Amino acid sequence: MHRAREKDTGRHVFRRHIGPPRALHGDLICWKCTAPCIAVGARLHAGQPVQAHYRLEDRGHDASCPLDPDTVAGRVARGSYGLAEVDTGGTVRLTLPRRLDDMLPPGPDRGTGPATEAEEDSVAPDRPLLPPAVATAAEIARFLQLHDHEAEIAARFRVHPHQGRLIPWTDFCYGPLHESYTRLFSRLRTTPHLPHPVAVVGTVQRVSRDSTYSPSADLAVGVPSRAGQFHVTVRSDLADLMEPLAVGTDVLAVGGWEIYARGSTPALRLWVDSPWQLAFWHTAEDGTPTTPRCPARVTPAHAAMERWRNPAPQPRPTPTPRAPAPTAQPPQPPELHRPAPEPHPPEPAHEPEPELHRPDPELHRPAPEHEPEPEPHDSPAEPPAPLDEAAPPRQPVALTPPSPPGPPEPRDPSAPSSARPEPGSTPPRRGIGRWLRRRRRPS
Repeated sequence: MHRAREKDTGRHVFRRHIGPPRALHGDLICWKCTAPCIAVGARLHAGQPVQAHYRLEDRGHDASCPLDPDTVAGRVARGSYGLAEVDTGGTVRLTLPRRLDDMLPPGPDRGTGPATEAEEDSVAPDRPLLPPAVATAAEIARFLQLHDHEAEIAARFRVHPHQGRLIPWTDFCYGPLHESYTRLFSRLRTTPHLPHPVAVVGTVQRVSRDSTYSPSADLAVGVPSRAGQFHVTVRSDLADLMEPLAVGTDVLAVGGWEIYARGSTPALRLWVDSPWQLAFWHTAEDGTPTTPRCPARVTPAHAAMERWRNPAPQPRPTPTPRAPAPTAQPPQPPELHRPAPEPHPPEPAHEPEPELHRPDPELHRPAPEHEPEPEPHDSPAEPPAPLDEAAPPRQPVALTPPSPPGPPEPRDPSAPSSARPEPGSTPPRRGIGRWLRRRRRPS
């Protein structure tokens, strides 16, 4: 236990009063009944730190004490419409239905339902009953609040989600300690869509409205984590659902929690659309919580009017990452931008010498021995006549100077000479000499 009473004075003492410089006076008893207890200082147990607390001596709590786990376990099972049961070890197992808002009618194999105060509040049409699953979860959260959410007491409760495996209570209901909020925040970062609904318990720290005048209630502000600070927020478009959540109100919010990271500070957020998603109660000065209730019922017409006045913010489209702009390249020489030449077939090993490098036979032919001299002519020059078709065309002049001819080979006297014309025959007329002779002919 986190608190006790001095038997003689009746003064309430808390765990912070254990140890120096404070001192406890007289015998100690439970702060809800007359069971004697003792103070235990902070220590290490199995390598883990244990906070200072108060422990019962020999006997347990009184039968009517709201802090007795066995008494509370039986009461929770009887009021859950058969959704909770207690095993032989005293552990309570809560089975979640497929829909948390299902209202199961009482039957012969079910309990008596919610508490009498909740039934009295449900007489008014604007104060509906909590669904059995949410009411049972709120009852367990209230009991853990009386024990300051001690891990030893929370280990006596387990949850069986619909078509899921049995999980500890701390994996279904988170808070109000910052370490518990951080676990849920880290879990949603890796798995945004959990296989079962999640409950979060806490006390309202502040109430505000956003730019669209939608109300919100923060159960925790500036919770530290490895990714930075975040808030725990409950929001809704319906003002009637958020109206009971004033500062200092204890809240159990159930639904699909998510991480909202578009603001300046990320938020662990739940968007509330139905009254059964919120169970709230108040804590008296002596630490006793009241019966959990849910907000007023919202009629369809009223809900449509609220949504028309305060439309839900539309999710912003995820920006598509743009490719980086190409960097400016320096201008390349024209040769680099020309297309690559097509491949040519392989050339032969011994390619004949090009015609341009062969010596012109006309230029190196020896002039005839009896070449008549051209006579002067006074008549104007006439255009040259077209060359004979039989004459071979002139070869283009080589771009490179031809190599000098070698020495003449010795001639065989017995071989007939083809270079000199026979007596009485006319030597062949070629080139400019033929043209000059044609001009000398009489017309």
